[in-house]
Amino acid sequence: MTDSGRGAAQAVADDPAVLAGVVLAEEAKRQALQAQRGSDEITLPDDLLPGVGGTEMPLNEVLRRGGRATIIVLFGLGMVDNLNNAAFSVLAPDIQRSLDISDTAIGVIGGLAGFTLFLTAIPLGALGDRYRRTTIAAICTGIWSIFAVVTGTVHALWQMVGARIATGMGQANEQPIQSSILADAYPPEGRGRIFAIHRAATPFGVMVGPVLAGAIASMAGGTEGWRWSFIVLGLPAAALAIAVLLVAEPARGKYEQRTALGEATLDSEPSTPISVGAALARLKKIKSFYYLMAALGAFGMAIVSVPIYLSLILEEELGLSAAERGLVGTIAAAGGVVGAVIGGRSADSLFRKNPERAMTFVAIAIATLGVGFALQANAPNAALYTAVGAITSGLLFAGLVPLSPLVAAIVPYRLRSMGFAMVGLYLSLVGGIGGALLIGLIAEAATKRVAITIVAPITSIVAGGLVLYASRFIRQDIARSVADLIDERDEQQRMAAGGNVPILQVRNLDFSYGQVQVLFDISLDVKEGEVLALLGTNGAGKSTLLRALSGLGVPDRGIVRFRGRTITYADPGTRVRAGIVQLPGGKAIFPTLTVLENLLAGATTIRREHERMAHQIERVVGLFPVLGDRMEQQAGTLSGGEQQMLGIAQSLLLEPEVLLIDELSLGLAPVVVQQLLEVVERLKRDGTTIVIVEQSINVALSIADRAVFMEKGQIRFDGPAKDLLERSDLVRAVFLGDEEG
Repeated sequence: MTDSGRGAAQAVADDPAVLAGVVLAEEAKRQALQAQRGSDEITLPDDLLPGVGGTEMPLNEVLRRGGRATIIVLFGLGMVDNLNNAAFSVLAPDIQRSLDISDTAIGVIGGLAGFTLFLTAIPLGALGDRYRRTTIAAICTGIWSIFAVVTGTVHALWQMVGARIATGMGQANEQPIQSSILADAYPPEGRGRIFAIHRAATPFGVMVGPVLAGAIASMAGGTEGWRWSFIVLGLPAAALAIAVLLVAEPARGKYEQRTALGEATLDSEPSTPISVGAALARLKKIKSFYYLMAALGAFGMAIVSVPIYLSLILEEELGLSAAERGLVGTIAAAGGVVGAVIGGRSADSLFRKNPERAMTFVAIAIATLGVGFALQANAPNAALYTAVGAITSGLLFAGLVPLSPLVAAIVPYRLRSMGFAMVGLYLSLVGGIGGALLIGLIAEAATKRVAITIVAPITSIVAGGLVLYASRFIRQDIARSVADLIDERDEQQRMAAGGNVPILQVRNLDFSYGQVQVLFDISLDVKEGEVLALLGTNGAGKSTLLRALSGLGVPDRGIVRFRGRTITYADPGTRVRAGIVQLPGGKAIFPTLTVLENLLAGATTIRREHERMAHQIERVVGLFPVLGDRMEQQAGTLSGGEQQMLGIAQSLLLEPEVLLIDELSLGLAPVVVQQLLEVVERLKRDGTTIVIVEQSINVALSIADRAVFMEKGQIRFDGPAKDLLERSDLVRAVFLGDEEG
């Protein structure tokens, strides 16, 4: 650096205002560059996007392709799931008197299905993405039927709480399991109408449930007649639990593959288990899905809790008996059937023409719904209440039905059960429990009518606005899923043709921390047995790329493969067991443990194989003899070089096929670096594949077969290590952190 350059740098350092200006200017440039890159969209023709474009598919053809038995049985499951809830809503005043509980308590009990969803939705979603979904649906329905009967036998508040939590299991499988089955069983061109049939089971259950519950309670008579309603209505579920076992399990993603690839050639099951954490992280990065979930959280505050309080208003304000409340509920639910039909036809028609319009339709329907609830709560008589209720129910199902095919379109098919699990979770947990508490508190302070009038319109309008905003991203999110399918197909064909399969592959990888994207469209192959050096300036994304390879971070999009198997959603533990091990940058040890304890702690995959573990410890100590003399010494008291040796030794205990090293030489003396390089050379001779991030270009090129230079999240150079030395601009960037020198 020249004297004038040093003087300028010193002036910046001495003047905080100047320094702040430089920092802000650099951040502005970074954001402008990110915005420019973020605008680079994946452009695919409509005929490659499942359900978009083309001509309308008749419903008979949709049913022929997916099978009539599937939708008939799942319709029955959906209907019996809602018989119990309808009975609870109608009989809530009778239950309240019988158990002597407050308004807030009865409201919270009514929303306890949301608590069950909180406990079971994510586990059911994970199971649904791995195992036979029809079996899971049968088990859940069987549990539901048992505890529906138990509900009719409770005599204390705590017993009712337990029974309601358990009966929530039936509805807990409706979103993650039943919706996932339907999405894979039927073609995208008709999913809106299929989901309309399935969702119509809810208003049918609401129509039949109140009449049956009210009639059974009246026939039983007395203040305890409500109990027989739950006992009788719980019985049909047992037969359906058996019937669903006979339904064929559909292949996952077959229609998406046929649309994008021409045929279903990819494995329908994940090649490696998809961890819950990775699945949730991946779903969060689908922008349209992210905002849809936020919308459902607000929307749930209205649709889960409000009907319970409306039933209380019918009794207390309008003086209706249980049988009369049941009749009102039945008539109002008829509007839901009409709304489901409208929503199903609109979903297929609008989505085929323009996916954004389908989401706009949803936004308008659910934004209007809250106003309908408020009008219902303030209706002066039962006739007006019923008329407004029919319209409101229609709006509800017209808005809900198109959501399911939209979720099926934007969520990768291998994560479909988890995606639908999130729908139920946000509706019932965030919305249901939150809405019950909020409305209950306002009702206690004012009146039930005031509470509904305040909460329902506000939450519905907020939800509609969020759905409208989510529509901006839907086409791009569908295209990203299709692009991943095409890449997976191409790789499968290359493998079938006998091409060499790299041990590690990265394709079209984007990675962000929150709203800040740091990797842009990274594609990279690592050959078996080679040493690859990742070079670049600070902040180029080198360590982030290692995180994506080791599973410590989930990419926004793209694919990671190990020996040809997709591991994009595999957790770090699965990757370690497969043979991918990362040595993190900095201190990779437990400083308060001894050297021996560190080695034992690092041997996670062989901890129960005592002889093998002893052999491995002996082997790694042979590579680093100094560790053998320090076995009982606290690791934190070792020198920096010895600590790095211990970190490498921990990694080698796991017998990696691929070793990822982040900053091997950072802060170490040259003599120690030389010792570490000798170990790396030995691993290279033994056939271990190594990817190493290095700031020292001399260290990296002394051992690397190939070098990759990264700058601002992109690959600028990929080739033989010796060729990098001929790129003076890149070499200066490594040393000086400035491409311009």
